[in-house]
Amino acid sequence: MFMKRISLMLFVVALFVSGCGAGDGLKDISGTVSLKGKAVPKGMIWFDPAPDHPSKPVQGYAFIEEGKFDSKTKGRGVAKGPYLVRVEAYDGKSSSEFPYGRPLSNQSLESKLDISPDGNPLAISLK
Repeated sequence: MFMKRISLMLFVVALFVSGCGAGDGLKDISGTVSLKGKAVPKGMIWFDPAPDHPSKPVQGYAFIEEGKFDSKTKGRGVAKGPYLVRVEAYDGKSSSEFPYGRPLSNQSLESKLDISPDGNPLAISLK
């Protein structure tokens, strides 16, 4: 009975480790985000794998602070390939109603990019 429990625990641990990013091919991504020529004060950037992405990775994301983002410090990286990039942009003037500040746009700020996370910063400029 004891050996069955140990075997079961080892199996569960192996499943957990294999599902926690081991060999997932994700690389950290960083860069800048601007809206109408100005750095986005605060927000989130989402990297949604495009439907035609060959490896079907998980969604990447990072927090935006003073126009800069880095998935290494706060977020999840991406795999090479096409992504739909979405930006939630806020003015950074927090209040009880708006912790990140007021939205800078009522529209969805989205663009499709072919991303190759090679360590070079990505510059995203939205209009």
